[in-house]
Amino acid sequence: MPLKIAIYGYDSDVGRLVLETMEERKFEVADLFPLSPLSGQYDAVTLGGENYMIRGVDDFDFSQADVALFLTTPDESERLAPQARKSGCIVVDGSRLFSTDPAIPVIVPELNPFEVKNAIEPRLVIPASSVTSLIALCAAPLADEFGLERLSASVMESVSEQGRLGTETLAHETVRLLNGQGPEHDGFEAQVAFNLHTRVGKAQSDGYTEHEHTVMEQLKHMLGALPGGIDVTAVQVPVFYAHTAVIHVDLKESTGIKAVKEALSGCEWIALRDDSEQLTPVTDGVTERNVLVSRVRAHGRSGKAFSFIAMLDNLRRGEAVSVAEIVSLLEKSLK
Repeated sequence: MPLKIAIYGYDSDVGRLVLETMEERKFEVADLFPLSPLSGQYDAVTLGGENYMIRGVDDFDFSQADVALFLTTPDESERLAPQARKSGCIVVDGSRLFSTDPAIPVIVPELNPFEVKNAIEPRLVIPASSVTSLIALCAAPLADEFGLERLSASVMESVSEQGRLGTETLAHETVRLLNGQGPEHDGFEAQVAFNLHTRVGKAQSDGYTEHEHTVMEQLKHMLGALPGGIDVTAVQVPVFYAHTAVIHVDLKESTGIKAVKEALSGCEWIALRDDSEQLTPVTDGVTERNVLVSRVRAHGRSGKAFSFIAMLDNLRRGEAVSVAEIVSLLEKSLK
């Protein structure tokens, strides 16, 4: 049976892509409630040829919806998610407010769709971050085929990981700098345009950031606690969309580079590209529905150490598609 869905953040970058994905998949809804922080709006959102009037979130009765998509900021999720859950609505929280709560299921739909059943009682589910999805979707087929001893990833994150603030700051600063004006990077510690940030978020006492810790915890949830551990370093690069990662794995079983490539290329969500191709986020990553993998390399003589480069459209493939798929999984679970 189709669900009644509330969506707070329908006009965010991810929200627009979620609605676009639902439109592409001809997703049927019993009702749709686009929610705005502003009251008294006289506009509508179109889905499946139907117009759904926008409502003020503070006036909305969440008991009218089966599922609420919170594609908003953590402070708004903190303010409103408890109210929605208490009303009997299942919250799909894309704000990352609850990302470190071990009691809440974190889902990469391709890898652990069965865990959606664990969202029914707490009435809350978390789509894994786009960085987690990028790494996990590449590591999972290798873990299944050879076993994983250790994983290390260095991720070059696009500014859209920081939401619209990131993309607007990069665009605004670029224009200013090209016109001989100084940078304006409110919300960031340093210039964003033509620059690289060696960390995403504030460093903690162990040298990692909270963002990196969240990704590592989510990866443990997906892949298990690897004997040699999981290590993630995230830096921010002046790219609008799509993340790129250098991923190093130590396998439990010895094998050859041909077998590793076959394991990766045999996975339905991975597109293994030829090493001669010059892949970039702009020309290849944006709007790509697969995870792109290239430059698979073997290290040493053990037959266990390999590395490769992976790329993912973080907004569309890493977030929006996952949210839409989680809604589909909830629809099946609630029948």
